[in-house]
Amino acid sequence: MPKVDVGVVGAGPAGLLAANLLVRAGLECAVFERLSEDAARARARAGLIEARTVGLLDRHGLSDGLRTRGLTSGACEFRRAGVRHVFDYAELTGVWHHVYPQQLLVGDLIDELRAVGGEVAFGRAATAVRIAERPVIALADGDEIACEFVLGCDGFHGVCRLALEGASCSGVDFGAELLFVDAEVPPSSDHVVYGLDPDGFAGHMPRTPTVSRLYLQIAPGTDPSRLSDEWIWDELKRRLAVEGIELVPGRILAQGTFELHSYVTEPMQLGPVFLAGDAAHIVSPAGGKGMNLALQDVDELVAGLLEHYQAGDDRRLDAYSATRLLAVWRAVEFSHWMVDLLLARPTEGRFREGLRETRLARLMLGGQFAKEFAIDYVGAPEAS
Repeated sequence: MPKVDVGVVGAGPAGLLAANLLVRAGLECAVFERLSEDAARARARAGLIEARTVGLLDRHGLSDGLRTRGLTSGACEFRRAGVRHVFDYAELTGVWHHVYPQQLLVGDLIDELRAVGGEVAFGRAATAVRIAERPVIALADGDEIACEFVLGCDGFHGVCRLALEGASCSGVDFGAELLFVDAEVPPSSDHVVYGLDPDGFAGHMPRTPTVSRLYLQIAPGTDPSRLSDEWIWDELKRRLAVEGIELVPGRILAQGTFELHSYVTEPMQLGPVFLAGDAAHIVSPAGGKGMNLALQDVDELVAGLLEHYQAGDDRRLDAYSATRLLAVWRAVEFSHWMVDLLLARPTEGRFREGLRETRLARLMLGGQFAKEFAIDYVGAPEAS
């Protein structure tokens, strides 16, 4: 049976960052990804990269792509009843987001990994992780790989989380569904826009100078195939409408739906098997925390692994779950507050809308609450 120092399951941003750092440190690392390389490079997900995440990519020399091709944003905007409420979080924190689509970062990390002699086994799905004398990754093609450590970066529905016997997973379903649309339209704003309409949330997220991602809250169970492009654009224009700014429709490149929920697995490790990113925690997309948490998980996890290999010191590695869960729960709480602000609950009528109005007004008043929101939203270094 082949043996490696570290086996990584999943080649999303978390798995690829881990592989880059481990290979650069001279460790033997095997990465397994169920998707083909083309599919992995094309998979569109997040795009908002926090200041502290940019800092860790800078520190590891992996930020050239987002620095040269990404956009920056220091404000977000809430629209309600035709009124714009611009929240300038850069003024409050002194730092900005980078807007850089996840698929571009994934491509960068694949290329960087190859440049240092690493590789990803694309199209090789893991079917199980067994913890015995040494952990073993079982693959769909029948091969098995023995590892000293396994890093589970394979998402919430992957196999690594199932290997953590005794771990608990708690969560909440927000009872809402979002339609997402990637469209060939230039952003109508240079920052994220949140539409707080009584009929449902709408969102407009810049991705590149020519592509935008848009969101619509829809009734749970809605068949997206029955939603015409005309209806989608009409709803987006209506829910995001303000005087003097027009949302221009364009060609829809991709669309889909997802339910809003959050889950946290505790602990995030069992013996030599560690979880990072969505394998350990699902955070609602409000505020763009998912990919950022994943990369920050890996930064801490690899630091612990390097202390193990280079100094024989396991204290940081043993404390990985406790360390990261502090940050995870902070992000989950922030995202939960954001979801409560953004989502409409038409069945709750005026009461729900009164709460949303009050929360927005409190945020826009400034002061300590606005400062704390800004720090968490942009991921300022002091929020680590």
